Amino acid sequence: MIPATLLALLATAAPAEPPSARVFLKAAAAAAPSCRATRVDDRLVRVALFSPESEECPVAKVADEVIVLRDLAQALELGHLQRPAHAAAPARRPDMDFTPALDRIIATRLLIQEAREMRIDADPKFRSAVDDFKASRLRTMLQREATRGVKPDPAEVERLYRDAVREWKIKSILLEKEDAAKAFQAALKAGGSFDALAKKYVADKKAKGGGPAEFVPPKQILPEIKDALQGAKPGVPVGPVKIASGWVMLRIDGTRYPPGDAAAREQARAQSIARKEREAVRSFYQSLVARYANVDAPLLKQLDFEANGEKGFKALLEDKRPLATIRGEKPITVGDLTREVSMKFFHGLETPIQQRRVNREKNDTFEMLLGARLFAKEASARKLDARPEFLRPVEEYERGLTFDTFVEKVIAPDVKVTEQDAQRYYEQHKGEFTAPQMYKLDGLAFRTMPEAQAALDKLKAGTDFVWMQSSAPGQIEPEKRKLQLDGRTLSASMMPRELAQALAGSRSGEYRLFAASDAEAYVIRVIEQTPPAAQPYVDARETIAKKLWNERLAVAMRDYADKLRKAQPVEVLITRVSL
Repeated sequence: MIPATLLALLATAAPAEPPSARVFLKAAAAAAPSCRATRVDDRLVRVALFSPESEECPVAKVADEVIVLRDLAQALELGHLQRPAHAAAPARRPDMDFTPALDRIIATRLLIQEAREMRIDADPKFRSAVDDFKASRLRTMLQREATRGVKPDPAEVERLYRDAVREWKIKSILLEKEDAAKAFQAALKAGGSFDALAKKYVADKKAKGGGPAEFVPPKQILPEIKDALQGAKPGVPVGPVKIASGWVMLRIDGTRYPPGDAAAREQARAQSIARKEREAVRSFYQSLVARYANVDAPLLKQLDFEANGEKGFKALLEDKRPLATIRGEKPITVGDLTREVSMKFFHGLETPIQQRRVNREKNDTFEMLLGARLFAKEASARKLDARPEFLRPVEEYERGLTFDTFVEKVIAPDVKVTEQDAQRYYEQHKGEFTAPQMYKLDGLAFRTMPEAQAALDKLKAGTDFVWMQSSAPGQIEPEKRKLQLDGRTLSASMMPRELAQALAGSRSGEYRLFAASDAEAYVIRVIEQTPPAAQPYVDARETIAKKLWNERLAVAMRDYADKLRKAQPVEVLITRVSL
């Protein structure tokens, strides 16, 4: 069997007739001249699967509309047919029956054709949605061309990377009362030693912490602390800084920049590229303004949407003075800009005008309005609307919108679910509505069990959890943890079995130790726990009604499509694939 090829077992429209490769080749010649297929025998043809030519090969016809191999591949989630050269060959599989997927495509196309017969796609709101999608797609394509070749700034990447991975060596204490924090600060200003004062305050039970200075990764530092560290000088005390559990006094004893964080470097690179792309798009916009438009900058500057209150704003809606003339097109007037600004204030203009928030929108809205017109003009000049990367997404969007609108307006209104239906389902499926044991969890992750045990001992002795989270040594970076807790609510039935066992019998507010592996140990805080219980009907009612409605809608859609299929000519040209 030849790699990366498609062997299609073909069938004619009438199942009683023997399958014929001739039928497929004839249909392919008529519908898709680019489809390159080779006859193997009377029942088989060979088509290059990962090739642009294969995308348009026909697999079925619904009336005069052809369903192509690309449509089937997308329905089967096979990805794009044009596989990259470096990609691995697909795993070999026996003949694959894709009839259900093809039947769904055929049913969808039948419903779409019916919708078009009913002129659902001629509705002004429908056409407006399609036009908006087209404009958005063209802008995206044009921006992609404007930013092609943009590369990151190496110096900027390095700076962003160092900012992201920088670790501060911090010595700190946590004071529960503000008076104590202020007294500590005053003692420092009077010439006191940070180390000596920290030791005394901890000994007097006025503070916690005070251990040796340690390097702390940025992701373990509270946002309030991180803000206070910006611009701080080594050796100079900082604080008091207010956090949820008290006030922090700290001192930076050094910084370091750990190497080898590939994720942080890639993020820095992406940030640099994003900035340069914004600059490229901005420069491109300005070039279009210079080429196509003439902006009345003095008029724009003097335009005041707040001068005469809401009455004055409404008067500007009728102002025909041009703010920008565009070669070969209608100008953008004061009224056009006023209408666009008004759309940003759905709840009325009186309050925004009083709060002086309306004029703030003027310049950005004008540039957006002018940019949309100029980008559309340039896209037309470059004939972007004739390219496949424009036509295909538009075709798919319009097809999907047609289908959704038809289902919403024609089929869905007749689908009903009564209270009796929902109650009957509940009584017949009570086992489905038993809520499992639920836990709301937070936790600290450590590289070794002794480090986790030490943290647990401190927490049981009364150390604040948030403080431990920001200062305990040996913690694993959040993005590298196997368990992502962070206050999430999890069911015992969905979490790892070993974790469920470790939490069994725990109470709200309790801490538990859990070893996920030899290199990952957790101190887990049980914020809340809810024992398993039967879900009453009133709580399950909405879920049941939605489930039944969706099931009945699917049946109604299938029944409607089946009726259309009996009345419309449908020809299936391919029945199986073999890889």
